[in-house]
Amino acid sequence: MIRLLWLALFLALPWHAALASKIVVTVDGLRSDRGQVMVAIFSKPKGFPDGNYADQYARRPASTAPVIVVFDGLPPGRYALGAYHDENGNGKLDTNFFGWPTEGYALSNGIRLGLTRPRFSEAAVTFDGEDLAIKLHIDY
Repeated sequence: MIRLLWLALFLALPWHAALASKIVVTVDGLRSDRGQVMVAIFSKPKGFPDGNYADQYARRPASTAPVIVVFDGLPPGRYALGAYHDENGNGKLDTNFFGWPTEGYALSNGIRLGLTRPRFSEAAVTFDGEDLAIKLHIDY
């Protein structure tokens, strides 16, 4: 009977919450509250920074105040993050004829588009399993 009580107590405890780890992303610098903010997290270089290859992504209403997104239940590892301000609300990062973004964006570690595509290795941060806070500042 005592074993059953211990088992019931163990199963009732939110042990999964203790094992869950999260990355809290704060996005700021939006020039308007029009449209939405798209935030993505990547665990591998393939496809980075194209949101179609993200492990997880989140969409939030745009705001000139900081926008918070939480990615939880993540295992330790290396992650790169990206965000953009989809100001016109069409669900994609608009670019010009040369492929340069015409909407504001940010990548972890402050990486910006240069002559070459941003690399995962430059934007990746190490996540050791402890909650991690990342700030992404949108630039236009």
